[in-house]
Amino acid sequence: MARLPRNRWIAELKEFTNRNAAREVVVEEDAPDLGAQREVSRYDLRGVAYDPRDDRIEIMVSHGPGVHMTHSIAAPTALELASGADVKDEVLRIEHDGGQTLLHVKRDA
Repeated sequence: MARLPRNRWIAELKEFTNRNAAREVVVEEDAPDLGAQREVSRYDLRGVAYDPRDDRIEIMVSHGPGVHMTHSIAAPTALELASGADVKDEVLRIEHDGGQTLLHVKRDA
C-alpha cells in the first residue's frame, strides 16, 4: 500500500473518485474491540472527499434511485491506497483512532 501525504489528501481523493465513481464498493470498519464489520456492501461509489476544516473523510455511496448513504470518518490519521498489478485501485485504507476503514473497489469483469 502506498501512503498518501496529508497535504495531498484533497487532490488524491478527487482523483480516486474520478477513477472509481459508479464502481461497486464495500466499506468495512475494523476496530480492535469489534473486529471487521461490513458497513456497506454492493453500493456504487459516488465520491470520497476530505474536509480539512472538520478533519473528516466522507465516503458517499448509492444503491439504486433515491438510496444514498454517507460514511463519515472523523480525525483520520493516515490514508493508504493499494492498486493491483494492472494499476487499478483495489483498496483505500483510512486509519483513525478507532481502528481503520477499508473501501474495497470491485474489480471490473
